[in-house]
Amino acid sequence: MSDLVSKLLTKSGLDKSSVEKTGYIIDLIIYMLTAIHILGCFWIYIGNCIECSWLDQRPDNPGGLMCQAGISVDRESALTVYVLAVYFIVTTLVTVGYGDYKGYTPTEYLF
Repeated sequence: MSDLVSKLLTKSGLDKSSVEKTGYIIDLIIYMLTAIHILGCFWIYIGNCIECSWLDQRPDNPGGLMCQAGISVDRESALTVYVLAVYFIVTTLVTVGYGDYKGYTPTEYLF
């Protein structure tokens, strides 16, 4: 990917120094997005494998489950689950988190 970006930037008329700097920034963005995607997928995997996870929370705690009452997630929408997972990862990486989506089990806390 880096080579393709470098070739495109070189063809656009930028000098070698600018191509290297821009290529470096684009590489960092690609690495960051890849890491966020992988961590988000792990977060979804943990949520699907563990009972009473962040995916199982409901505000009213229906059915007498022993889960805590939290913000509910529409598990039927894969896009919603993915966006919430990426949101959680980004807020965890760049801040201390907003606290609206969080882990509820020891495994989630460990992650």
